[in-house]
Amino acid sequence: MSSHVVKRLVGVVIILIVIVGIASVLLASLNTARNKSSGSVGLSSDGVSPSFYNERDGYDDEDIARQGGVPAGKLAERKVLRNGSLSLLVKKAEEASKAIQDIADRLSGFVQSAQVYEVSSGVQSGSVTIRVPSDYFDEAIGEIKKLAVKVERESATAQDVTEQFVDLEARLKNLRAEETQYLEIMKRASTVQDTLTVSQRLYDVRGRIEQIEGQLKYLTEQIDMSVITVSLTEEADVEVFGIQWRPLYAVKRAFRNMISGLATSVDFIVSIIFFLPVILLWALLIVLAGALLWRLIRWVQRKFFPAAGI
Repeated sequence: MSSHVVKRLVGVVIILIVIVGIASVLLASLNTARNKSSGSVGLSSDGVSPSFYNERDGYDDEDIARQGGVPAGKLAERKVLRNGSLSLLVKKAEEASKAIQDIADRLSGFVQSAQVYEVSSGVQSGSVTIRVPSDYFDEAIGEIKKLAVKVERESATAQDVTEQFVDLEARLKNLRAEETQYLEIMKRASTVQDTLTVSQRLYDVRGRIEQIEGQLKYLTEQIDMSVITVSLTEEADVEVFGIQWRPLYAVKRAFRNMISGLATSVDFIVSIIFFLPVILLWALLIVLAGALLWRLIRWVQRKFFPAAGI
């Protein structure tokens, strides 16, 4: 093999090594950022280390049963968040508001918020938000609709959070097992350093246990008690050519839609602004890597392929 061919092969190998190195650095940085929030905790003082669970985004039935979390049969108990909203045209807003509050009390629920206000002379509007047991959700919606002269808008949502609920329960069980293991290690600690290290690990684990317990409590409350939001608009007395006309309500609805649209636009702009530094940093890294690669190719070209030219 001639020396000219050897030089060409060496140049190609150098370029491939540099490309693979740059790709490895970029992938390593991505993996590091991804794993910062889920790093494992270790202890290597007396050669004793507890077995830790691997936190993942989700668990299937076999995984949960294998890790001692929630039995697979329990997944059949679906966890569903049910919420609804109504927009009603009523004869008297204040009377309708009180009637809705009575419905909530009768169905073992409670009133979360209620307000009635005057939009023009003699005409009122209002809104009521109640929480009722999810078993009485359909009954509450039906009774509230009976109070309306006209149901202008009705919506209901059902969100299945079974996977999230089971995942939290499995993590909680594993954390409690981890806490038990640390307590056993604490009993066998022979030095002050070991005791301090295990105490810190226990503090961290108990903090995560309290956090997940709070999430489970909040999620359970959301599942057990459905939210129903009712918007009340009093029937107007004005009719134009036999058609009921409510200009103030139309203006109010248009203004509310305008505010909602503006809020959405501002949220999007703020998100872009705060994410801009990350975009610029990645763009800079890519440009620098590209410039370095180009200079290397030029050097290899001049060194090993002088006859080709670029």
